Amino acid sequence: SQQHLGSVFQDESRFYSVDLERGPTGFGFSLRGGSEYNMGLYVLGLMEGGPAQRSNKIQVSDQLVEINGDSTAGMTHSQAVEQIRRGGHRIHLVLKKGNGYVPDYVELSSLSLCMTNSKQGEPCFYVIGRTENPRP
Repeated sequence: SQQHLGSVFQDESRFYSVDLERGPTGFGFSLRGGSEYNMGLYVLGLMEGGPAQRSNKIQVSDQLVEINGDSTAGMTHSQAVEQIRRGGHRIHLVLKKGNGYVPDYVELSSLSLCMTNSKQGEPCFYVIGRTENPRP
């Protein structure tokens, strides 16, 4: 499903594609994120001397937009990993250049990942990154 056409490709200059050959230990990059964290998929790390680093294109904080022609919109972390595995010895990725900073889970999540009890013992969710009062 090509959900990202239009809105995402307005800034074409920030997008690039790269083909990687699998090395003895894989493609040499790790990911953070996925739809279960209410965020996109980002390159978290590059393995020293691995295929991703040797491409001289992929940088930490770049966002993964497509894996082998499939949009990553709505993809969970494990679906993305599985998609990369299924690619075999070569994968084709489309990425969007990052700003050098990998977003944190909590920052992009409307609900924080922890739940606490109020003094009365009722469960309370803390809403992160919003200014309005969550109570009616």
